[in-house]
Amino acid sequence: MLKKGLKEKSVKVILAGTLVGMGTSTYMPVVGAEEGTSLIQEEAQTVNSLSRLEIDGIALDQEFSEDVHDYSAAVGNDVEKITLLAGSPNETAAIYVNGDKMTDGKVKDLTLQTGMNTFEVTVSDGENKTVAYSLKVEKLESDDNLLTSIGLSKGSLTFYSKVTAYNASVENEVQSVTVTPTLSDSTAIVKVNGKDATSAGVKVTLPIGKKTVKIIVTAENGDEKTYTLTITRAAAKETESKDAPKEDEVQKEPSTGTSKAQPSSDKGNKSSLASAESSNNLKPSSGVSQVPKAEQLESISTQNPKTDSIVKVASADSLGEEGNNAPVLNNLTV
Repeated sequence: MLKKGLKEKSVKVILAGTLVGMGTSTYMPVVGAEEGTSLIQEEAQTVNSLSRLEIDGIALDQEFSEDVHDYSAAVGNDVEKITLLAGSPNETAAIYVNGDKMTDGKVKDLTLQTGMNTFEVTVSDGENKTVAYSLKVEKLESDDNLLTSIGLSKGSLTFYSKVTAYNASVENEVQSVTVTPTLSDSTAIVKVNGKDATSAGVKVTLPIGKKTVKIIVTAENGDEKTYTLTITRAAAKETESKDAPKEDEVQKEPSTGTSKAQPSSDKGNKSSLASAESSNNLKPSSGVSQVPKAEQLESISTQNPKTDSIVKVASADSLGEEGNNAPVLNNLTV
């Protein structure tokens, strides 16, 4: 009986051990399956992906992560081109930027236009699913609203781009001036007194006096700057009066019957003789004694002691009615 009981106990122990072994063997394969599945999924995620994405010298909006597929950046208007850098953990995968294959992990000289520029970066090994990343780079609009010069068809000025007020002067004969401003940035727009300025400039009519010219420059982003140019046209010169005497003319006094000019010595001698002869022809008034003709001639001769002329005495007939009784001098030489 005891042996029988021992046999029964031993059977039960063996069965129990078998059951425990079956339970253990059943559980272990399940655990192994779960771990195997997890490894397969992780390998599939890392086949085609990026481990690096950046712009040389320009920061992205966020730090790179292979699980994040959208990035952006902003650059100034003066940035014309960028260099894109990228890498993949899959050594057999190729990286493309907008369809162009990347070499040595970079693409140089990607041209930027003003506004938004989109670059699609794809990773493919030719066997697994292609993975794409998006990079948007915004190039800001220009804020340059400066001029480099202001040209004038007449007159001149000294220009400085940051000085906005200028003055110029022209002669009275100048009735109009062509104003030609030159832009610092070709994307800006310039107007002269409300008219679009071209390379030929804008013609401005000038009145006599001051004329204000407004030059407005509008940058690509809408910022405006106004330059003010004041042009002064000279007044007409006053014409000289036709009645005004010339400088080289001698002013004449009204005639009084006597000449104010001083005669020369020779002419004076002749005039004195003529006056003497004229006085001889005058008839003496009644009651007044007459000086003899000879004394008169002697007086005349003494006034011109240096003359070489011969004084001719009038004949007796030219002395009047009393000539026959008066002494006569036929000749006199000095």
